[in-house]
Amino acid sequence: MMNFLLCVSVVILLGRPVSGEIPRDLTDIIIEPEPYTLPERIAMPSGEVYLFAAEENVERDHGEGEYGAIQFPEKKWAKPGDTVKLECNSDYGYTNYLISPPSEPDLPKIAAVAASYNNTEKELIVTATFTIEDVQKGKDDGYYYCVVIHNGISHGDHIINPFSIARALLIISDPCEGQCVGDRYAGCEANYDDGSFQCKDKPCYEGRCGEHEICEVEGDSDRCSCDYKCPLRPDPNRYVCTDTCEFFFSECLMKEQICKDGIERAVDTSVVNPLDTCLVPTYTEATEDYVTYEAAAGEKVALDSGVKVLGSPPARVSWFSTAGIGGEVTLVGEGALEYITVAEKSTTFFSVVVTQCKKEWVMMHEIQPEADEIIDPEIPDGIEEYASCSILPGGVVDNFYSVAHQLDLACTHVLSSNVFSSVPWFVYGTFDVIDGDLALSAMTIYVGATIFEFQRGWIINLEGRKHPIMEGDDPAVFEYGTGHCSVQFKDNHLHALCGDLFEVYYDGVMAGHVRLLPSLGKGVQSFPQEAGSFGLCWSYDSGYRANWQVGRTHGACKVDNTGPIEDCSAELEDECNFPKMTFKVFMYFPMDADIDVPSFSECGVGAGVACHELSCQDDDLTPMQRCSINQAYHLGCDLKFLGSDDVSVDFDSIEECPDLCDWRKEVVKRGCPQSKLPYEVCA
Repeated sequence: MMNFLLCVSVVILLGRPVSGEIPRDLTDIIIEPEPYTLPERIAMPSGEVYLFAAEENVERDHGEGEYGAIQFPEKKWAKPGDTVKLECNSDYGYTNYLISPPSEPDLPKIAAVAASYNNTEKELIVTATFTIEDVQKGKDDGYYYCVVIHNGISHGDHIINPFSIARALLIISDPCEGQCVGDRYAGCEANYDDGSFQCKDKPCYEGRCGEHEICEVEGDSDRCSCDYKCPLRPDPNRYVCTDTCEFFFSECLMKEQICKDGIERAVDTSVVNPLDTCLVPTYTEATEDYVTYEAAAGEKVALDSGVKVLGSPPARVSWFSTAGIGGEVTLVGEGALEYITVAEKSTTFFSVVVTQCKKEWVMMHEIQPEADEIIDPEIPDGIEEYASCSILPGGVVDNFYSVAHQLDLACTHVLSSNVFSSVPWFVYGTFDVIDGDLALSAMTIYVGATIFEFQRGWIINLEGRKHPIMEGDDPAVFEYGTGHCSVQFKDNHLHALCGDLFEVYYDGVMAGHVRLLPSLGKGVQSFPQEAGSFGLCWSYDSGYRANWQVGRTHGACKVDNTGPIEDCSAELEDECNFPKMTFKVFMYFPMDADIDVPSFSECGVGAGVACHELSCQDDDLTPMQRCSINQAYHLGCDLKFLGSDDVSVDFDSIEECPDLCDWRKEVVKRGCPQSKLPYEVCA
C-alpha cells in the first residue's frame, strides 16, 4: 500500500568541483561534466541516512512550472583567498540542506541545516546558503549543484521524490592575470560579477592616434588633433610646393593639411621658387585605351604614350613591359614614343602610366605575333575544342593554353576579360587562405552594368544582397542589356552562363573555372589571344600590376613575386598524376577515331600541379583539398571538349570525396551564415 506524505520539499546544495585547471581565457570556459545523478544515500547531521532510489526519481526542469523555479547563478567568479557564498533560492519548499563535497564517493555529507525561509499563504521561499572560506584554485573551483526535492511518495522502506537540479560554475581566477600587459596599458580593472576585465590605457600610448595626428595629454585623458601649432608668420625660406601641385607657406602647414584631409603629399624639391612657379597646374591630357598590334618577328612597333597635351608641371611617364624592357622615364615632349623589337612567337604586353599632380592615366599595348596558317584535322562528332581555364587550390592557374603555374596571389586578381566584346566583361577572383593554403574564396562577374559574385558556401551576392537559389529550379536570370546570365546551383557548383560570351563554375570552397564561348570549333590546334582580352587565364604577364592584381596591393594584399613560384623540389607524387583525358570524355570519341588532342585541351595539367604543390615536402592534402582538386579535374576536362548540356559532375563517382551530405555540410560551414541553403537534399 502506498501512502501520500505531507507536502515536503528539500533544497540540497551539493559541492562537486570538477577536476582539472580552469582555462585562463574566461571566454573559452565550456566544462560539461557527466550528467549528475542523486546518490541513494545522504548523511544527515544527526547521523541518520536519508535513503531514496535515484533511478526511480523524476528530474524536473528548474524553470517556472509545476514545481516552481530555482534561482542559482550559472557562473560565479572569485579571487583566490576570498570567501564565497553560494545561495540557492526555491519558491517551493520547506527545509534546506547544504551538502559539502563527499568525503566518500557514494555518501555526501550534509554540513548544515538552514531554516531561512519566508512562509506566506501563497509563497514559500527557501534559501540554501553554502559559504566557503579562503577559496583556492584547483581545490574549490568547479560545478556546484542545487537540488530541490519535491513532494515525496513512500514506497516500501524508501521514498520516491521528484526533484529539480540547477548548477553553478565557481571560477577561482583573477581576470586580470596575464592581461593588459605592454607599454600601452597603465593597469587592469577586474569585474568579479561576470569575470570580465577592463584595460586602462596610458595617455597617448603608441598608436593611440592616426598616422598624422598629434596626441595631447589632458589630465588623466588624452585627445587626438591635427593642430601642429605651425608658425603663422610667412617666411619665404619655408614656402613649399608639393607633388600634388599645391602651395603651402610651410612644410608644417602641409603636414597639418594631410592630417585633416588624409591626402598624401610630399615636397617637390625640384621647384626652386614655390611662390612664383607653384601655380594652378595646366593638366596633362592623355587617353586611357587598350591598343593591339600584330607584327612579324623582328619588326619594330611604335608605341604611343597617349599624352596629347604636355601640361605643366611636366607629367611623368613610366613604361612597364612583360619583356623586361623599359623603366621609368621623364616626359621631354608631346607624344613620346618607344620602339620595341617584337620577339618571335610571343605575345608581349606594355603598359604606360602617366602621372601628374597625383592624377594617373594608364594605357595598355598588346603586341601579338602574326598567326601561322593552321590545317584542321578531322575530329569526331560530339567533340569540339573550347578555351577553358581552371583555378585550383594552392594558387595554381591552369590557363586557356593548358599551361599551369603556381602564382603568388593576394586578395583580388583579373582571371579573364574582354573589354572589346559587344558587351565588355570581366571575371575577378578573390583569394584567401583556407586549410592552410591559398584558395579561391569568391568569383566576381562584371557583364556590362551587371555585377554579381559567387562566394564561399554557395552564396550568390547580387547588388549587396544574398540572392536565393535552389537546386533543380529554373535558372535565375540576371539581365545585362543585350543579353542575360543564367545562374543556377548545379552538380554542387554555382554556374553562370552569360549568353555567347563565357560561363563560370565555382565549387563553393576553393576552385573555379572560366570557359570562353562559343566553342573554337573542331580540330583547332591553337588560337590567338583576342584584342582586349587579358587576365591570369591568358597569362600572368600583366605590366605594372603583379599577376593582374587589382584593388589594394599593400599590407595583407601585397604580392611579392610576379610569375610562377618554383619552390618545391620534391619529386612528383604518383597520386598527383592525372590522365590527359577522363574516361567520360574519351567515350565521346568513336572507337576507330584517330584522336589528335590539341595541347591546349590536355586535361589534368593544373590538377597535377596543385596536388604536387600542396603535398610538397611530405605535406598531406586535406580531405577538402583532395575532393576539390578531383572535382576540378573532371569538370575542367568536360569544359575543354563538351557542350554545356553534356558538362556535368557525378559527385558519387569522384575519387576521394566524402559522402554527399558530409561534403555539403563542410562547404556551407566554411561560408557566411545563410537562412536558406541552395539545396533540399541533405539540408
